[in-house]
Amino acid sequence: MSAENMTCARTRTLGTLALACLWPGLTFGLSSDAKQPIYIEADTATYDEATGQTVYVGHVRSTQGSLIVDSDKMIVYQKEGKTEKVVAWANPVRLKQTPDGGKEDIHGTGQRAEYFPETGILILYDKAVVWQGGDSTESDRIEYDSHKNFVKAGDPQSNKSRVRVKLAPKAEAGKPK
Repeated sequence: MSAENMTCARTRTLGTLALACLWPGLTFGLSSDAKQPIYIEADTATYDEATGQTVYVGHVRSTQGSLIVDSDKMIVYQKEGKTEKVVAWANPVRLKQTPDGGKEDIHGTGQRAEYFPETGILILYDKAVVWQGGDSTESDRIEYDSHKNFVKAGDPQSNKSRVRVKLAPKAEAGKPK
């Protein structure tokens, strides 16, 4: 696989990581985002062919259309040219995307985010929060299966993990918010 093709595959995966963060029930991002090129900026980027890992470090920003992902460090794990996992770390990792229809932006944060493209599963860890407008979900672990549109918040293995959900009242039709 050429270096250009590997870069393209890695950047597509990073965009998918961020897209997978969208919470069911929330409005998805702009329909045109998936057709946009993905751009990644970082202070450094290192690819190790022996391990199949690309490490981006320092002020990492991935953008695709209206989607923006900011982290301190991001690692893309590949095997035989296929992305197996993407992990991002920060204090916190920040995700933001603008949905169609002029609705409020979707946001997500966590200390760590893991995405598995084969299964479509994204997991936000440690102080994880997903919100749009006044609605939000918080937990130490939020898992989203983009293939099945299934969300699980909380960690039954941990006694300290609680799930907190806020459902804001919707403005009545014709009345200002």
